[in-house]
Order: sequence, then C-alpha cells, then structure tokens
Amino acid sequence: MTPMQIIKKLSLCFSVLVWATMLYAQTAPPSDLHLDELREWLQENWHEGHHQSLGYNQARIQMYGYIDNFDGEIECIYTGFTQDGGYVTYPDPINAEHIVPQSFFGSEEPMKSDIFILRPCHGNANSARSNYPFGEVVDASAQWFGIIGNTYTSQGNMPSNHEMWSEKSNGVWEPREEYKGNIARSIFYFYTMYPDEVGSISEIGNPTTLYQWHLDDPVDSTEQDRNDKVESQQGNRNPYVDYPDLVWDAWFWEGAAIDTDGPVITGESVINLDCAEYPNSEIYITASDESSPITISYTDSGVSNGCDYEIMRTYVAVDNVGNTSTFTQIMQVMDVTPPYFTNFSPTIVVDCSEDIIELELPDAFDDCSDAVMMVDEMVIGGPCPAAHQIIRTITAMDQCGNTITATQTIIVNENIEPSGCSSDLNDDGFVTVSDILLALSEFGCVARCNYDVEGDGFVAVSDILEILSDFGSNC
Repeated sequence: MTPMQIIKKLSLCFSVLVWATMLYAQTAPPSDLHLDELREWLQENWHEGHHQSLGYNQARIQMYGYIDNFDGEIECIYTGFTQDGGYVTYPDPINAEHIVPQSFFGSEEPMKSDIFILRPCHGNANSARSNYPFGEVVDASAQWFGIIGNTYTSQGNMPSNHEMWSEKSNGVWEPREEYKGNIARSIFYFYTMYPDEVGSISEIGNPTTLYQWHLDDPVDSTEQDRNDKVESQQGNRNPYVDYPDLVWDAWFWEGAAIDTDGPVITGESVINLDCAEYPNSEIYITASDESSPITISYTDSGVSNGCDYEIMRTYVAVDNVGNTSTFTQIMQVMDVTPPYFTNFSPTIVVDCSEDIIELELPDAFDDCSDAVMMVDEMVIGGPCPAAHQIIRTITAMDQCGNTITATQTIIVNENIEPSGCSSDLNDDGFVTVSDILLALSEFGCVARCNYDVEGDGFVAVSDILEILSDFGSNC
C-alpha cells in the first residue's frame, strides 16, 4: 500500500468517526442575541470545543480528495476550470485559494487550515486575485477570468457568458455570480470565529455588498452538503449556511423599531353640516398606527348659534404606546332646512250645520329655531248654508328664512235637514192606520199633546185630515 493510499484510508476512517459523533451536534442559536453578543455566542458554541484543525496539508488533502471532489473532479471557484481531484496537497494547476487572504492573519493557524475559507482555484486565477478585496466591478473597465472550453483564459473584453466569469478592476475582485453567496457566507463565518486574529471585515469587502450577495445567491443543496462534509473533517459547521437569517442578526441588526410616531390622521379639513346635525359626537376622521388600538377624542370651540357659524373641532389620536397626533377640522354649520308641519291633513270635509265653522291649523316646527306660520284662505262658492270650498295656503318660515308651503282643501257641504213625515206618529217609517188610531186616541187634546200633527197646540179634525193626506207614504 502506497503512502497516499494509507493517507486516503486513514482519512476515510477519521471522516466516519467524526461524522458519527459531531453531525448536527451544535446548538441552535438563541433568538434574543444580536450583533457582537450573537457573534460571541456563535464563536463559543459553534467553534470552540468543536473545531479541530487538520493542519494545512491534511485540510488540502480532504478538500481535493473528498469535500470538493465530485465524481473525481475538482473545480476552480473563480473560473469553472475542472481537473482530476485526489487526496493530494497540490493537484496542479489547481491550488488552494484562501477566501480571506493569508496576509490578513499572518498565515497563522488554525485560520490558514480552516476549510471554510479554502477553495480549489486555478493557480493563475489565484495569483490574479492576490489579496484584493471583494466587490462589484465596472464591467467596461474589467479584466475577465474564466474558461473557453476548459482552457483557463484571461481577457479584456466582456465575454458573452460573463456571469460565469470573475472580473477585476481598480484593485477589486468580483467572483462569478453563482459563488457570490458562498463566498460572502465564508467571510461572515471567518470574521465571526476569528475576531481577534483579523482586522475589520470591511478590509475584505463592503459588508453591505457581501450581505446583498448572500441574499441574491442563497444557500443551495451543494453548499449545505459541503457544510456537512467540512463538519465531518474538522468538527464544526458554518452557522450562516444552516441559519441564513443569522447574517442579518449577527452583522446588521438595527434593533426592534421603537414607535415614536403618533397615529396618521386623515380627514377633510372642512366639512359642511346642517344645523340639525350639530352638536353631535360623530368622528369625521380616521386614524391608523402600527401600535393599536387607537383612541380618539376631540374638543369643540366656537359659538353655536345663528344661521351660519363655524365650529373648530380639534381631534387628538393616541396610539397604544402613548404617541399622539392632532388634527384640526372646521365644521361649517348652516341652517338650510325648512320647518315641517305636524297634525296636517290635506283635505277636510265639514258642513253648514253650525253657524260658525271652526277649523284648527296644523303645527309648525323647526329643528334649529322658532317657526312662524302664515295662512292665506280663498273661498270658492258659499257661504253657508250653501255648499262651498275653502283653499288654504299655509306657509311656515324659520328665523333663517327657510320656508315650507302646503295647501289644504276644506270642503263645506250644505246642511240638509232629515225629510221624515210628521204624520208618522209611531216612527215606523210609514203612514198607516196605526198612526190614525194614535191621533184619535188623543182627539180633543188641547195642551201638551203628543200627536199634534200640525203643531197648533191641540188635536182636532185637521190633524186627522193631515194624516189621511199622507196615508200610505214612506217616511
């Protein structure tokens, strides 16, 4: 067995052992820590006691032979150039790129051997990148690094598939699109786990740009698989791969927004009301706020009398945390509504049975002021006892000049006495023998006579003759 075969076999055994004992053994991050406190917690709970440095040679051997080896091939992170991999330290022309350059930490261990910042890279691309920081490059002025076929190429003109090429300009290196997020998460990892060994993260690139790369190129299954493989070799994981939201919490968190704004009030600055609509308790505005519920109160100022006046209503809206907003609204109040009648009948029917006809007038009311009523009558025909009509025009006016007019027709009928028969002494509706007999029963009466047909004070032959003249009549 060759030395390389022994190394490969030992590496596989080590991988199985570490994988079985360490996989997913790291604690889920707490939700109440942010920024420095969260990064310190991640360092203590995801790195210290977990990370086991392999040394630079063994780290490269595992990277080329296992971690970044897919179907026997390894790929340059910046160009896409591929070649055979294997359990070696230098497969040539690919070598090991440090995402965070060694010069940033003096090539010290364990940073130098941390596989999370190690990547296979074509030697020429590695040299071209040097220790330049990452960032966005102006395409028109860039030098491009990629492959044509599988041949490493550097050129000054923009390639047609430029998103698959890296570029450099003015001392800034922009990696190809599909690895920007991976690189950003490796950088956030490194500056979280080794805060005292490197300087400011801004030296490697603008953190905001790196965060945007993290968002634009999210974690995929290949990166998650690499996280698993690295853990199997050096014992720890990149928390920003397992929990992508931690990047914001650990590096950019701005704290819970403190609500210092009052509610937003919307409403008309001037509203028009009829006098009958004021005073009132209506709310003519709306208020909105993230901190609900909202309470709304108001005060009115102004004199509420006359036909046309203004009231200034000042609203105060208070949200659930005590922030207030005010809103002033002018209510223009006008009396534009006329009075109204009660107990009014458009038609009345009477007759001339009485010497004096007394007819009641309707009542007039107004919601805002007193009402004065005026009546104009026109008589058609008559007078009593003849039939006729009275046409009334009734007008009510309030103090602001608003009027209402109604017409009432009074029909006065002629008074007709009941016809009847004076000869119908027993009031049965007919003049018959029974009426003659009643008159004969009182014949000769000279005082207080009940059957005095003629009304002359006594019952005599003339009364009998009167009955006979009506004999047989229907009364």
